[in-house]
Amino acid sequence: MTADIDPHAALNAYDIGSISQIAPAGGTAGRTWKVDTSTGAYLLRLRGVRTSGADRLQFDHGLRRHLLDHHVPTAATVPTTDGELWQYLEAGVYELYPFVEGRAFEPQHLAEVAAAAAALARYHGAAATYRPPFSHREPIGQYTALGFSDAVSDRMDDPHLQANNIETTRTLATTTEQRQVVDRCLARVQSMCTTYAGPAYDHLAGWVIHGDYTPANLLFSTAGEVVGIFDLDWALPGARCRDVADGLYFFATQPRHIDAASIWSLTDAAQFDPERCITFLRAYQSISPLDSTELAAIPLAFAGRWFSIRLEGMAKVAPEDRFHFFSRDIEAPLAWLDEHWPALQRSVHPES
Repeated sequence: MTADIDPHAALNAYDIGSISQIAPAGGTAGRTWKVDTSTGAYLLRLRGVRTSGADRLQFDHGLRRHLLDHHVPTAATVPTTDGELWQYLEAGVYELYPFVEGRAFEPQHLAEVAAAAAALARYHGAAATYRPPFSHREPIGQYTALGFSDAVSDRMDDPHLQANNIETTRTLATTTEQRQVVDRCLARVQSMCTTYAGPAYDHLAGWVIHGDYTPANLLFSTAGEVVGIFDLDWALPGARCRDVADGLYFFATQPRHIDAASIWSLTDAAQFDPERCITFLRAYQSISPLDSTELAAIPLAFAGRWFSIRLEGMAKVAPEDRFHFFSRDIEAPLAWLDEHWPALQRSVHPES
């Protein structure tokens, strides 16, 4: 831990007994610690700056309680001694949760791919009835940390913002080949300003998405069932096909080693696996079927998510590494979906 981030200062606000051990538990946007005490184990979180606004906190914590009421496995915060669900300290916003026992996703097991998809479908079903404590649309500063623009949007993966940031990324290219890669990405996202924005996007929206449905945010039982869905920092109204695209990429690609402490490893291009994709899609469809329009939009939703992964991740690497971070193998998963998605869609929706 660093000198300016002291978990002890945050823990003083809780009545959790005597502390026996505090151990770092990871995190990229924020930080987490496992805290062992005489009253049990807890997880202390320091939230990321972009998701620490008052609206984001209220939405997140209200959704957690709603999900628990609807039997979706997640966790609600432990109140401070003053009854607060979070606390503001110099380092940022801290939250304390009961520690949930479980293990990481084991990608070699197809049954766990299906379990992740089924859990996502149940999440969407429960979250769809959540009503936040405010009626206005919440502005999201998804790309502001990159420093290219301070523009915000009320939706995830807004292609208009992506186009602006990718245009700036092009200025980092030093060769014709590099500029051509960026130009192809830019052409794709500019097309999405029509196909995945405006009325076309509004037709898909109306759900409350998770926003970051990856193995890092799920826990599994020894039997391979999902026992926890966590990190709702980016949960907000949107199109559920975006979460499904997320799930396909992070649960239905060929198994690979990921270093959770490395933003490079976390954002490396993975290879979709047809059998795993079909397993994921069929498990989701068995609980909360996507219609043909939603299924057809999944490649667009994935492209938006994929560009966001690279744009947001650029803010976490050295300036001289930014272009390589963004461009490395960036077209590979997009090209795979371009070629294989029609057959995958027909495998779960023959009328498509």
